[in-house]
Amino acid sequence: MKKNLSMILAVLMIASILMTACTSKATEAPAAEVPAAEAPAAEVPAAEVPAAEEPAAEEPAEDTIISMVPAKPGSPFDINGKVICYIIPSLANPFLNGVATSVTEQFKADGVIVNVYGADEGGLNAQFDQIENCISMGVDFMYLMAAGEVDQLLPAVDEAKAAGIMVMGVPPQKLAPFDSIMHTSQYEDGVKVAKMACDFIEARYPDAADGSVETAIVGGASSSVGMKLRDDGYSTITDTCPKVKLVAHLDVSGDSLPVGQNAAENILTSNPDVKVFIGQSTAHAQGIANAIKALPGVDLADYGVFAGDMDPSMIPTVTGCEDPYKGFVAIGGAALDVATYEQIKKMLQGVEYPNIINDELEPIHCDFATLAP
Repeated sequence: MKKNLSMILAVLMIASILMTACTSKATEAPAAEVPAAEAPAAEVPAAEVPAAEEPAAEEPAEDTIISMVPAKPGSPFDINGKVICYIIPSLANPFLNGVATSVTEQFKADGVIVNVYGADEGGLNAQFDQIENCISMGVDFMYLMAAGEVDQLLPAVDEAKAAGIMVMGVPPQKLAPFDSIMHTSQYEDGVKVAKMACDFIEARYPDAADGSVETAIVGGASSSVGMKLRDDGYSTITDTCPKVKLVAHLDVSGDSLPVGQNAAENILTSNPDVKVFIGQSTAHAQGIANAIKALPGVDLADYGVFAGDMDPSMIPTVTGCEDPYKGFVAIGGAALDVATYEQIKKMLQGVEYPNIINDELEPIHCDFATLAP
């Protein structure tokens, strides 16, 4: 009896050992497989790196290669009585309004009516409505300079083209869907302005130490693509002009003399020793110059104000060297109005014309050598 009991106990002990071993192996199996299961997850970030970089490679390039649009059968057409819608961001901008006024006057001799519209405070929404209004009027041609990102206006442009209206864009990066564009390298514009400002500093302050000439930028870093690129060009002054000490970089909206003057007044209140200003536009620059001229007991030769576009009426002022406003870049050269008129006239007449005009960027400024101390 005792022998049989001993044998039973021995069997139970062996069974218990076997069950424990099996349980241990069963619980260890998933742990052994974890690395294999986690391996794909560890590889995901590496696999995703190229995908994360792709958008930068896909950014749209600028269209700058010119092609000639062939003449239409029966051209040149009589353009007497044709109507043009001329849509610009602001009537308060002396540069834009000046070009529009000149184009309007030149077309009067051809019997062509030019209706000029400014977006001003209405921005892109106002321009969208203006395009729709021009379509309903049945105009023959539309000149469009967007007051911001032109992409928001493209549905209206497509509608105009579907209605048989030719559309010229100024200055988008891409030709489509326009019949032609006047293209401006805004970054190059900004770089040229920065160089002018640096040349002024070298002439007026030849003995200044590096990082001692206080400078301010009144730009549009958060504005449309074009103005953002222009502002980027302005910013190169800190890399290319050792004497510059950038003490203010304002991001302003609105394009008028009061906007520029108010910006300059604020800057001079906080930084009274600023001697160089770079303005987004000629309107801003004229306002900045007014703020400087209102300062008591200043030598205007000590100040340099520069801008990325031009009001033709200001050429004698900037070249005369007696005003704080001492230089700007003439987009399209000094005869942008003539180039604009000639391009639109060719398109209306149906003769051969270039689909892209790459604007000349001509710096016009004071003779800085006359400012040497």
